[in-house]
Amino acid sequence: MLGTKTLGKSALWAVGLLMGVAGCGLSGSGAPDAGCTGSSCSQTGECPLLANTTATGMVSANGCALLQRDTSSCQAARQAQGLTGYWLKFSCRVTLTKTGQSGAAMVQAVADGQPDYKSNYFVATDACHENYTGGLQNPNTLSAKSYTVLFPETSDMVQKPMMDAVVGLALNGVPIYGNFAAPGDDIFQEARTFDRCAAHPQMAGSYHYHSEPVSISSQDARFIGVMRDGYPIYGRMDAAGLPTNLDSSGGHLGTTEDSPTTPVYHYHVNEQTSTSGTTVGQKQWFLTKGTFRGTPAACTTCR
Repeated sequence: MLGTKTLGKSALWAVGLLMGVAGCGLSGSGAPDAGCTGSSCSQTGECPLLANTTATGMVSANGCALLQRDTSSCQAARQAQGLTGYWLKFSCRVTLTKTGQSGAAMVQAVADGQPDYKSNYFVATDACHENYTGGLQNPNTLSAKSYTVLFPETSDMVQKPMMDAVVGLALNGVPIYGNFAAPGDDIFQEARTFDRCAAHPQMAGSYHYHSEPVSISSQDARFIGVMRDGYPIYGRMDAAGLPTNLDSSGGHLGTTEDSPTTPVYHYHVNEQTSTSGTTVGQKQWFLTKGTFRGTPAACTTCR
């Protein structure tokens, strides 16, 4: 993760499925946070980002609930543009528009990068802040940003290195970063500073995922988001619920829940093992392997 230093040492957080653990997306009693919009949020002290989300009974070992997201309010507008499949799964907090760049058809996503659940990385006075001492915390706090990310509707198969900070966008509008840290840092050490839902902010407040975003996908085949080369990314498993055989970019050609009969190229969350420094042998489920399988669209807000 660019620009964030690690604080101390701690065991890597295990991600598993438990039942009834209060945490991300849950109230202190373990019941789903109701969410709210507009003035009712400021009156009740509720986090407005939780609106249109419902916590499921699946909760990670760190207390992050897998969320269902109600996207009914933006479906008609998206379908009117011809958007289908996984594009309809993006949170309505993400604005999707068909557009073009250099003569190529694109889908443009605009998002503020904030999660749709509470985090200990919001400032303490924010209604979306939660107190959590289950892991290390870096010295940064997250803040709203302005991302405009383009995705080619038709991509090539030209492998490209991931050079920018933002390499994709999760369906809740949180940026996806690569499986690497700033020069001189160890991403496996930085993983210790992820919040309970597996993300953290860098020094400028940009909150992001490097690894499996457990409020979206947790040891399954669920759709997670789209990489900047236009290829989608899914959880650890394939459409049949089985482990995947992936290429050097972390993807393969196969069916998905959004393309159940026609094989398409797509990425998967994949397990990697550290070979450096004091973290040798440690494992982490990352979203990328550090390269795109196709040519990414240009992006001025991704650096």
